[in-house]
Amino acid sequence: MRALYANIIIAFACTMAPAFAAEPVATAPLPIEAIAQHPAISGAVLSPDGKHVAALVAQAGQKWPIVSVWNADDLTRPPINTASSDMRPRAVYFLGNDRIIILLDLPFTYGALKTYTVQAIVFDWKTGKAERPFATKGTMSDTAKAAESFGLNFAIFQPGNLSNPDRYLVTRQNLTLGTVEILALDTKTMAIERVARSGESENFMLADIRNGELMVKESLRQSGDGWRVAREVRNRQTGAWEEHPELGYLIKQRQNIAPLGFFDPDPNKLYVSTNRGSNYNQIRIYDIVSRTWEAEPAFASPAYDIDAIAPAIDWDRKTILGPRSFTMLSPARRVQYVDDVWAPIQKSIETRLRGLNVAITNVETKSRRAIITVSGPAQPPIYFLLKDGKDLQQIGKSYPWMNVATFADTKFVTYKARDGLTLPAFLTVPKGYDKARNGPIPTVILPHGGPWQRDYQDWDPSGWTQFMATRGYAILQPQFRGSEGWGMDLWKAGDREWGQKMQDDNDDGAAWLVTEGIADPKRIAIFGYSYGGYAAIAATVRPNSPYRCAISGAGVADLQRLGNLWGSTSIAREAQGSTVAGLNPIAQVAKANIPILMFHGDRDRTADTQHSRDFFSAMKQAGKDVEYHEIKDMWHMLPWWPQWHRQSLGLIENYLQSPKCFGEKITVAAPN
Repeated sequence: MRALYANIIIAFACTMAPAFAAEPVATAPLPIEAIAQHPAISGAVLSPDGKHVAALVAQAGQKWPIVSVWNADDLTRPPINTASSDMRPRAVYFLGNDRIIILLDLPFTYGALKTYTVQAIVFDWKTGKAERPFATKGTMSDTAKAAESFGLNFAIFQPGNLSNPDRYLVTRQNLTLGTVEILALDTKTMAIERVARSGESENFMLADIRNGELMVKESLRQSGDGWRVAREVRNRQTGAWEEHPELGYLIKQRQNIAPLGFFDPDPNKLYVSTNRGSNYNQIRIYDIVSRTWEAEPAFASPAYDIDAIAPAIDWDRKTILGPRSFTMLSPARRVQYVDDVWAPIQKSIETRLRGLNVAITNVETKSRRAIITVSGPAQPPIYFLLKDGKDLQQIGKSYPWMNVATFADTKFVTYKARDGLTLPAFLTVPKGYDKARNGPIPTVILPHGGPWQRDYQDWDPSGWTQFMATRGYAILQPQFRGSEGWGMDLWKAGDREWGQKMQDDNDDGAAWLVTEGIADPKRIAIFGYSYGGYAAIAATVRPNSPYRCAISGAGVADLQRLGNLWGSTSIAREAQGSTVAGLNPIAQVAKANIPILMFHGDRDRTADTQHSRDFFSAMKQAGKDVEYHEIKDMWHMLPWWPQWHRQSLGLIENYLQSPKCFGEKITVAAPN
């Protein structure tokens, strides 16, 4: 079957011919099964000492991916494997050098509530022993017991420090008390001790990489102007916590002031990601003794956010050398190395792999080892082990059965909204498409979720972009106002504009593609998931729709219901919930004027399944053209199980090809 993928050719029999005799686009459709099955390998990581590699691996005869651990000195040697029969591993990380921690998915039902839980298992590959050291010990109420099994209640806070690399700090929710505990874990003995406990409105933010001492915490306070975030820093001389107003802010102002760490040889210099005084996030340095900012940013860009930084550390000498890298949110998310060791290594590798996104992670400086992940819009991730700073040894391809030669590239573009705002976007057209020869083609507008998220010029982990492009469609991913990661101005412009100016931005993207001669104005669809699903639902009830049909995955349909359930605290409602206002689709079903397909997982508690159920019922009662499919056991976020991919992709494909959308019948040529 896999050998035939490259030979599949489709030809369109268009129901609406363009004004001139355009040639159909010759494409090779990416099969549903190629996307649906588990990746051959995913999530490769390197141990802190650079001696072992771990990853999730699909294996014949196994329902779920297994977890494999290789000796990094010789990847050809058989790995040590561990598998689960009832839970799907979703990620693996090293816990010190001798153990791994595996996160696993498990459907969970509590009374009438259907959701899922993420469990954590620590595995010692030398002894074969598996345990759950982060489960709460002692007496718990029945409610707390259920809640603990309901989901993951811990996270790694700091993976070792210069004084003791084996001392990890871990956060764990105390579900009975409603607090968060900071635990010190010895990764050699697995002994745990409590270091601190934060209150309901208090949160520890970071510890010093030098000694693991907690150094910055925040608390939430209400003032006359609304909720305020107050930051306190531990005085290194007295040990007392002292408030630093320069690090605090009003939530409604949406300033980002995120302390990142003490990553300078001077222990009093705190690196902070902030957009205060700038449209874009910058990395700035704050002195905790003088309580002043350095005059110039440490790292800044005139066009993109910079939101993270990592330190260069000499573990042998137990010293911090300064910044090692920063992360810039350009069209393709990029970690830029700036230190003397990894900056030239990065330059050399990127030169060798020009045209692809190269991510260098899990670096181990002494051996010059790291995990190299190579990807792009038309290239599923390939994992390599870097040795000696120059030799690349392939660990594996995530989807070796995909024929990447048929894949389309994705371009970063901009266009103007009707009010003059410049909007970034990503445009994908079928490989080999030529506007002059092929003319306008069917087009899908694909708004992202969130809406406080954004897209990147990289491999689409859902597979949707290549799935549609290889079927002859153009795809535009608008970064509409309200999208995060494109600067404060674009982000805040979406406040209280759901279904209004945010929706205009999607429609204006469709209009721009028509003027560019790419989109056929009679064959444009809108498809989105989560907030993108809301955008598809909203498109059905807006007048003068540019779309022939809509597809909503896990969409929100009732803004009143969303507002009532937004977040678990008043802080969440203040931060984002207060920006949610505009067109409420469920109140406008009488105005629906285009057909819509909806699908939703029955275990989705993020954008609750009830949204789609209620909108479907209201549309049916109003006599509107609506189709709804509920996918058994599916939850909201990736990674999705193969059966959910198969069902959702089949629904998307059939609906787009139906007379309600593009009305194109695809004939598959016989393989050569």
